Amino acid sequence: MCRYAYSGPYKIHYACFDCRKAFKQPSPEDWMKLQGLGFALTQLWHAASYPPGRREELEVQFGVTLNELESRYRDAVFNCPECKQPMANLGRDFKAPRKSDARAWKAIQKVYRLGHAFQTCGCDGPGFIPASEHEYQDYLKLMHSIYLNHAKNYESNSGTNSDDRKAAATYWMSRVAAIESAMETQI
Repeated sequence: MCRYAYSGPYKIHYACFDCRKAFKQPSPEDWMKLQGLGFALTQLWHAASYPPGRREELEVQFGVTLNELESRYRDAVFNCPECKQPMANLGRDFKAPRKSDARAWKAIQKVYRLGHAFQTCGCDGPGFIPASEHEYQDYLKLMHSIYLNHAKNYESNSGTNSDDRKAAATYWMSRVAAIESAMETQI
C-alpha cells in the first residue's frame, strides 16, 4: 500500500499565492466526518464491492449520493487564514517553497493554473516544479504533447461510448488550449 492512508495524518496542502504560504486542510474523508457524513461516505465507497444495486439502496437510505458527497468536498472553499482569500488545493505531496522565494511561488502558480497539482499516492515524490523559465517552457511543450495525444486517442477510440469519447476529447482539447495560451503569453 502507498504511504498515504485514506484519512489521518496525511492532510491536503492548500496554498495562498498572495501570501505565499501553505496550510494543511482535512482530507475528504476527515472533512466528511466533521460534517457528520463520514459513515455515509465510507459505506458508499465500499459499496462498489457489494452486489449490484446495493449502492443505490444505501444512497436512498442515507439521502445522499456518492457523487453529491464528493462534489461537496470539491466545491468547498478553504480560505487563507491570513488574507481570507480562497486557497488552491495543491495535494498531499506539495512542499511549499520559502515565503521569500517569489520566483518559485510564481512557477507553482503557473503550473497550477494549467491544472498541475501534487495529487499522487506518494510513491513518486512531490512532483515537478520548474526552477527556471527554460524548464517551464520545456514543461509546457511536454504537457502540450501529452494532452494532444490523449485528445487524439479519445477521438479515435472506437471501444468507448460515442458521447463519452466526445466529452473526453473535448476535455483534453481544452487542456491543450490552456497550454497553447500559456505558451503564447510566454513569447
